[in-house]
Amino acid sequence: MKRARAAWLLEQMLHRLDRDSSWPLGLVQQVWLFGSFARGAAEPHDVDVAVRFERDEQMTQAVVQSLLSGRANPYAPLRRALAGSSRGLQFQFEDQAREQLETEGVAMLPLWKRDDMIDAFAGLDRYIPRPVRADLIGWQQQGLIAISQVPLSDAPEDTDLLAEPQMQWAVGERWKDDSPLRRAALAGLVHLHGLGADFDDVDLAGQRLPTPRRMAGHRSEARWSINTGSGAVTSASRTASPAGAPGSKWSSPPAPAR
Repeated sequence: MKRARAAWLLEQMLHRLDRDSSWPLGLVQQVWLFGSFARGAAEPHDVDVAVRFERDEQMTQAVVQSLLSGRANPYAPLRRALAGSSRGLQFQFEDQAREQLETEGVAMLPLWKRDDMIDAFAGLDRYIPRPVRADLIGWQQQGLIAISQVPLSDAPEDTDLLAEPQMQWAVGERWKDDSPLRRAALAGLVHLHGLGADFDDVDLAGQRLPTPRRMAGHRSEARWSINTGSGAVTSASRTASPAGAPGSKWSSPPAPAR
């Protein structure tokens, strides 16, 4: 095949990995490129790709069923998910085989690695800088925090949050009534209020809420943050988890208005 065609096949595969974290693509942890295309061939016969993936129970069952039925490729579900209906990609799924090739001097060019992304960030990653995601994932892996995504509902029409003067300024005067930013801010505030959050410690769209205590001189670090960027709301909290360690929750935007 032409080199341009081979490059296109790889690009489509990488798009699938970036966009889809469901099974089985969510199992893929790292991808390498090797063979003639990696060496610069103008017309490679095919594109050789080595894949490292987690072997969960579902994949183990799929492999066993494939072997018992006599099918040639036990990793057919993963291959179809990576390549789609296109031909021209040849996959090496066995770690031992890849390591043996490296031992024999075959160059493995790192092509893709899963990092800084977990299910809790799905749909929100554009609002959370990659270095922040990396830190949060690292803390979760160390058992210091737990991260989950909490869908938010619109604030009820009769919410009394806007009755207080500081809320009138923080929400009512910052955004118009029909602003999606206002809608997101109210949804986040109602959610935090339900959790018993102290509004003295809330940061709303980059500004601390002007509560009476803060107006009187109280100073503290923000423990809760609401980011209304582009009409979405991301809420992060540091609270006591059941295990006594800090916990974090990332909240998704309210459902579209109907």
